[in-house]
Amino acid sequence: MKYKGRSIEIIGSKKLFGKETLWIRFMADNSFAQVLREDLDEEDSQDNGMAKIRRTAIAARIKDELAQKRLLAPYESSLIPLPHQILVLEKVMNGVQTRFLLADEVGMGKTIEAGLILKEKKLRGEIKRVLLVVPKSAMIQWQTELMEHFNEKFYIYDNDFISGMARTFSKIDAEEELNFWRQHNQIIVSLDALKPLATRQGWSAERVDEYNKYRLEMVVNADFDMIIIDEAHRVGGGNQSVARFQMAETLCNAVPNVLLLSATPHRGKSDHFRRVLQLIDANAFQIEGDEMPSIPEIEPYVMRSEKRFAVDYDGNKLFPHRETIRLDVPIDPVLHPLQKELYEQITDYVRYQFGRAKGRKHNSTGLVMIMFQKLASSSSAAILGALETRLWRLQNGEDADDLSEFVDVEEDFDEINLEDYSVLNNSHNLQNEEEALTALISKAKECLRNERDAKATALVKKIYELKERDSDENFKVLVFTEFRKTQEYLIQVLEQEGLHTVSINGSMELLERQKALTRFRNEAEVMIATDAAGESLNMQFCHIVFNYDIPWNPMSIEQRIGRVDRIGQKHTVTAYNMLTDNTVDSRVYQIIVDKLDAIMNELGIDKTGDVLDSTIDMKHVNHLYLQSLLDPKRFEFAGDKWLYEIRRKLKDYKSTESALPAFGKDEINVKQAGEVKYSPLPVWLEELVDLYAISEHGKVEKLLSGVSLYNIDKQQIRAVFDPTIKGDNPDVEYITLQHPLVKQILDEVDADSPMSNVPVIKSKEGNESIGYLTIWKVSAINDNETRSVYTAQFITEKGRVFAPYGNDLWNRLVQEKDIFTYQGQAECGQIVLENEQLENNLHAIFHRMEISIQEYLHKKAEQRLKVLDYAEKRIDRIGIANIRTAKHKKLENERNQLIHTYNKGMSVVPSVKHIMTVKIDG
Repeated sequence: MKYKGRSIEIIGSKKLFGKETLWIRFMADNSFAQVLREDLDEEDSQDNGMAKIRRTAIAARIKDELAQKRLLAPYESSLIPLPHQILVLEKVMNGVQTRFLLADEVGMGKTIEAGLILKEKKLRGEIKRVLLVVPKSAMIQWQTELMEHFNEKFYIYDNDFISGMARTFSKIDAEEELNFWRQHNQIIVSLDALKPLATRQGWSAERVDEYNKYRLEMVVNADFDMIIIDEAHRVGGGNQSVARFQMAETLCNAVPNVLLLSATPHRGKSDHFRRVLQLIDANAFQIEGDEMPSIPEIEPYVMRSEKRFAVDYDGNKLFPHRETIRLDVPIDPVLHPLQKELYEQITDYVRYQFGRAKGRKHNSTGLVMIMFQKLASSSSAAILGALETRLWRLQNGEDADDLSEFVDVEEDFDEINLEDYSVLNNSHNLQNEEEALTALISKAKECLRNERDAKATALVKKIYELKERDSDENFKVLVFTEFRKTQEYLIQVLEQEGLHTVSINGSMELLERQKALTRFRNEAEVMIATDAAGESLNMQFCHIVFNYDIPWNPMSIEQRIGRVDRIGQKHTVTAYNMLTDNTVDSRVYQIIVDKLDAIMNELGIDKTGDVLDSTIDMKHVNHLYLQSLLDPKRFEFAGDKWLYEIRRKLKDYKSTESALPAFGKDEINVKQAGEVKYSPLPVWLEELVDLYAISEHGKVEKLLSGVSLYNIDKQQIRAVFDPTIKGDNPDVEYITLQHPLVKQILDEVDADSPMSNVPVIKSKEGNESIGYLTIWKVSAINDNETRSVYTAQFITEKGRVFAPYGNDLWNRLVQEKDIFTYQGQAECGQIVLENEQLENNLHAIFHRMEISIQEYLHKKAEQRLKVLDYAEKRIDRIGIANIRTAKHKKLENERNQLIHTYNKGMSVVPSVKHIMTVKIDG
């Protein structure tokens, strides 16, 4: 019903001086007005009468569907959550309190799980202010995914922004101190931006205090409802005094809802694992002893989904088989004499300069020499660039030990001590480094002019072999290198060979990388990437990976392959590790990959990123590489020693591997996830908006692409109702339950419509019982809990009431377009207006809800008191006295209010609204 084009609800009426006056409520803004009935908009014509009836029927069906759902977030995201993700969401929402560690294996979608939990709690009104603490490199990725998948806008507070705001707010003269952390309700911040300082060189104690005040202290005082910490194992620290742990502990004690995300929370160390668990419940997990907490201890707090049990909606495994192939590339003395000679001369140069650096205790020079050897293994172009840069800096008096121009990743060499290594003597006289560099540069240029690198030739050959064998028209190959110069060289070589390439490296902004990723997916055959692409970008549409040069850290290889070995991958992932013969890399690869694999197989351990991240110590891996380079004679002993230590660690890992309670195969409910995937809601929403446009005299146009064009009240909307279609149409609106137009339509259906005149419809077959279809909203209302049911009741001409037949008619109005025709309007009969059986049916529905609410409130009060007890113990651990006192006071008020509310009574108020009555005329 409308007044001057605006939807209204009639809330009262009276007759005075022959005129009927109405009190109405406008649905859009809840304002009220007093008008004459004769001024209401005219009733519907035959053209749109049926559209309005079906629109109301569908809107009521959607509202009822939502009222009965245990979970809402899956229907509000732009993706369809997988069975294990639905399981995590359900278990979190059924918990006494939301304080959990999500420990799914790598690539299982912990970001999506966190987004679902966040969205669900917001839809239920349980949280409003959320702080997301993540590694710096993942900030934009989190912001993008939460917006794209859940329509949740988060603001990034990076270190520069925080410093600028701190300077600004410190100068504001206000009676009450302003807290800029309250400016937004949803904030993303990096792990280290909040980390408190104990001291800093050149800073006074006052400056350190002010630094901490505008970070951790103000965040704690900003009263966030939820905190999510990604890569939570990073905050476990080596002990309780580590700044990251102190930061996390303070935040988690101050915030009621906590989600920790980590695939490797224990890292094979019981004390570290206990510190992570303390962030969830400090009283349940004390730092005592060397034993891992037992499964029963941690089961209430930790959830883990494993790849081996991960399935799709049809019960098929999510992760295809994966294989890693070693691709040896011989440097033939006949075909590649210059390359072979260049590599040997570079190795001699590196050993000599490393020895000199060791004698002079120039650690930085020694580290540069290590990098030179890696560059030589990568490509002639990469080492040439490094040699030329070093020579220029030596000649111009600049720092020659800076490799930032051609190194694309942060190297983990901090703990290398030159004194730990002996260096094989060589007879070459390289006393004058500038002369040596000049000669090497000349050799490298000669090599590039006359020979193509052996690995580049092998790469081209292998790609064409795979392309010929692969029947997929969308053939894609991902090539990883550590160095930009090698990247540039490979682009040149592959393009010359007729391959369409695209590239990504660390100098590119995230938007540039995403555009390059789009070109790779839609146009290019080969993506050549530095390890910058190992972060944030997912490439499930590709399944062939080449590690053109091998990073020293085995975890880096896992992260590279993890870009394609993710949920959504439909093919066997094949990774080729390219190695030239008789090089430093090939000798160490033999140890850390081939022999490590053998040990893992012997111990029955699957080689995953979890294992490597928990056991591999980069200090020892670096030691192996350096020993292989500097003194190969001692390498075999060093390798055996390392393998012995790794075997011991892997045995420890095997004993702690079962420390995490994982979901069993039977727990993952494919049927329940299928309810989301195959939910009729998107179909109903599309039909609802179509009918709204028709009934409001608008226009609807359907495009072959799946896009719907609407013109309603001079407003044009390009819409899709399927999230998979939106990916190919970035300029359209994805319509969900939270879309303003849908919310408006659904709000209008709850207007208590009058029953004086009702529409009349007739079956085209003429075989329906004559009577009235009525739809009602029955609600049970309590101060803390409201439940509603939408119900259809059919009333015969003789006044008998049949709910099943009413529900059948309602379903057919929703699902079938052309089974009824609109006949006009008729006066509503007394058998509807005064029907005792109808009233009894509606009362029975209310009574069932009343009992259910009272039982629920009793259980909720018990749970809430337990939560407050937990919260009191957490607050005791907050180190900032004034904040601790304030939070205790707030908690006590909350406890008193809870007890008062519960003791006040559990009365439940009934409410019945008439949604629609339609006369069925046979």
